Amino acid sequence: MSSTHQLHLAGLELPRRMARENKNAIAAPSYESFTSQFGDAFLKPQFLESDLGTTAVYDLPPPSGQPKRHVLMIHGLNTPALGLLPLAKELQALDQDAHVVFFDLWGHGLSSTPLVAHTSHIFHHQIFQVLGFMQWTSAHMLGYSFGASMLTKFALYNPRVVLSAALLAPAGILREGLFDDRLRELVHDSAGRDSEAIDCVLSFLEGGPLVVPSDWQERTRRGEIVAEAFREWELKEHAGYPHSVLSMFREGNIFGCEDYFRKFAQLPLKKVAILGELDEVCRKSQLVDLGFDAVEVVQQAGHAVVRSEPGEVARIVYGMWTQ
Repeated sequence: MSSTHQLHLAGLELPRRMARENKNAIAAPSYESFTSQFGDAFLKPQFLESDLGTTAVYDLPPPSGQPKRHVLMIHGLNTPALGLLPLAKELQALDQDAHVVFFDLWGHGLSSTPLVAHTSHIFHHQIFQVLGFMQWTSAHMLGYSFGASMLTKFALYNPRVVLSAALLAPAGILREGLFDDRLRELVHDSAGRDSEAIDCVLSFLEGGPLVVPSDWQERTRRGEIVAEAFREWELKEHAGYPHSVLSMFREGNIFGCEDYFRKFAQLPLKKVAILGELDEVCRKSQLVDLGFDAVEVVQQAGHAVVRSEPGEVARIVYGMWTQ
């Protein structure tokens, strides 16, 4: 009896199709919904369609008009892609030839929520689609928080596509000791309790209840990024957002990825990790223990270092590009 036949007798069955066009996605809010809340001070995205759903892409051509450096940025869990806009502008101030692109991850901003588990491969799908849309075969990549964890795995599988990698306040090796007993239980088994798990995860990510600054309207009209206002809008307007956040937290490499980080550290490409001194999500000692030798710490900064200190983060990344 052949081994193939033995497998058949054992009842082996490949999974069914993961998605059927866009019928298996929760639609994102409209662009008009976003502008009615925040005005038109921010970039207008372009929209890419796939069998997983719709991806919103933001394109910042190089100030020089000469796109000599292609840069792809991957945002983190909770705040949409526009949270990286200050960093993108600081990078272009240092490198006038940098063509910077970023996109809303599934379930965030103006991208839809596929009704599938938010494991790493569906985000790799987004990266490749954005690269194809830009007609780029490779890029310098920056990942923030969840995006940094995603980037480590993407680079392992696609090293020729990643010209350099900057991990900014990376998640992926988050210590489960930071979870309380309720969160730990719900992350590992929330069957029939997803609503409770969503509330618990969002509270953990915010460090408590979401508080939107009272002056958010004035600040956003000036084009300032007020992350809390963006997240409140997502909660109110994006039906798939809380479900994506939970699935990404549970399935998308937020914790338990030490082996991937260890292998990534050995890749022969330019790389740097940048951490906030006060950030509990990732510590320098953790990365050093995993084999990282280029780890920069921004003093007095927390996990939101890409927004609180975009100039310093850009300086370190540009230094890595040009060394």
